[in-house]
Amino acid sequence: MHPIKANKCDNNAITQSCGLPNSRGYTAEVLAFTIGSGFLFIAFVFPPVEHQGHGSQGIAVQVGLLLWFGMTFVMAEIVRRICLFSEEIQHLNTRYDGSWSRVLLHVFNSRNSANFFTVIILLSLLFISSSDPMVMTEIGSHWPTSFGLCGLYLLFISVVKLTENLVDCQVLLDDRIMAIGHGLAYSYYYGFLKIILPATENSQSIRDRASHFEFEEKIQLASKKMLILIPDTCFCTPSFQDMAPCGQIERTLEDVIISRAGMRGRPYSATVYLIQPEGTTIPVYVMMEMPSILYVVYEMNTIGQKNSKLTAFERTQQAQAFCRVLGRLLEEDPSCKDMYEIVYFKDQNVNLAKMIYDYVQNMK
Repeated sequence: MHPIKANKCDNNAITQSCGLPNSRGYTAEVLAFTIGSGFLFIAFVFPPVEHQGHGSQGIAVQVGLLLWFGMTFVMAEIVRRICLFSEEIQHLNTRYDGSWSRVLLHVFNSRNSANFFTVIILLSLLFISSSDPMVMTEIGSHWPTSFGLCGLYLLFISVVKLTENLVDCQVLLDDRIMAIGHGLAYSYYYGFLKIILPATENSQSIRDRASHFEFEEKIQLASKKMLILIPDTCFCTPSFQDMAPCGQIERTLEDVIISRAGMRGRPYSATVYLIQPEGTTIPVYVMMEMPSILYVVYEMNTIGQKNSKLTAFERTQQAQAFCRVLGRLLEEDPSCKDMYEIVYFKDQNVNLAKMIYDYVQNMK
């Protein structure tokens, strides 16, 4: 299996390969805005008709109206999720492995407790309306108001682009899945890349250290950028030689040594590998790194507690989130510009040495 080359960001900050999803578009927002505008138009054209309730009937109407408007927001949320579904099906293969059931599960999320309260509201409304036909007539006459409220809800969502944030963070989609990939990306950026890549008061940038390495070792690196390899299963092998028998460690660049988090003189290293797959005559020298911190996600499934286990699909989602957030952090950091390449790849049965070799050849 070889990586599928995709488009790079404008500043070549991140390279996507082998199925990393594209960013979500605006289909959901446009559809929500259109439907919301239509609902508001209906609310203005058809004003509610007032009826008079007396005694116990008036109380029943008031309670019924509360339940009615509760159902209004439930229906508005259902419409919102339908709008969201219209966007998610465009990413059916890259985000959901072609599974319609996963799209439906993630968009409509049948597991959260809101469904229980929806049933309670609906049953209570049916009970009150069955006590007197006039009660339901009075409640039903307020349907234009319901359309107006529903329209305002949808317009608000479309304006603040709330839907995409909820999908990316998976707050509403699946309350079992934690946003682990996001947090690990921040940790890896601040705890390693921010130290090893840019120039600081006490150390040179990785490009300058790479040039010094070339001069001292009398070899030429394929690129002075560090390759950051992100496997979609989150499995990070203890040694590249385990995954790439045709690769070997040459040596490390000059260490960046700082005192950090209670440890004085802590070294941070960037390793250079010699890669020469079978069938090639000229080796390449590459600086590369596989984020060991991402291995935590894999360990959660193998040795973690019951509540922390993730499926293979969920691990892939976390790897994709890690890749997107890390790319965004690095892209927004001018001090790291042109010092890295992020390579996301599907690592099942992959010839890692050949993949890396072909990749750096295409970089030239």
